[in-house]
Amino acid sequence: MSPFDSIGNTSVLLNGIGTMNKLLTLESVTAHRENIHALDLCTFTEVEDRAIALLSKLKRYLNLSGLTALTDTTAELLATHHGILELGGLTSLSPAAAAALARMNGGLWLNGLTDLPVAIAEALAFHKGDLYLRGLPMLTDAAAAALAKHEGFLSLSGITTLTEAAAKSLAKHPQCAGLRK
Repeated sequence: MSPFDSIGNTSVLLNGIGTMNKLLTLESVTAHRENIHALDLCTFTEVEDRAIALLSKLKRYLNLSGLTALTDTTAELLATHHGILELGGLTSLSPAAAAALARMNGGLWLNGLTDLPVAIAEALAFHKGDLYLRGLPMLTDAAAAALAKHEGFLSLSGITTLTEAAAKSLAKHPQCAGLRK
């Protein structure tokens, strides 16, 4: 295999350290539009913004958990999606990307986040749909206070450590799940 080969409608790029990057292209999405899940979207590590623009129009569950990074531009495009969006491969977000994703209609699954800075929590608190943050082992008091303002179901089942102040803030959220009493 050369450093850049095409397998069907999927571009594959070897990144030089022995792992494979799979690029989701507009051509791949167009070719599989009638059965988009045949592409196994969660296996793609990179996406073209043109492909995201088309995917975002589909009112379906989109599992893009293979992505480990998200540009602010890509987040803006994903914000137009109506349905569940799973981005479990992301371990961090920029404040701009978080604000963009918060505008989307539907469930937002960010279970790969392992830390939630206050700016990100404040941005995500504006999301009106279900919000899954199951990868967080703890929350600061300020991040918990911000998330307590979220309207919609909130899953924090990965939390193992909370201060009393953080617990009191989250107790005010009417649909917060996953915290052990």
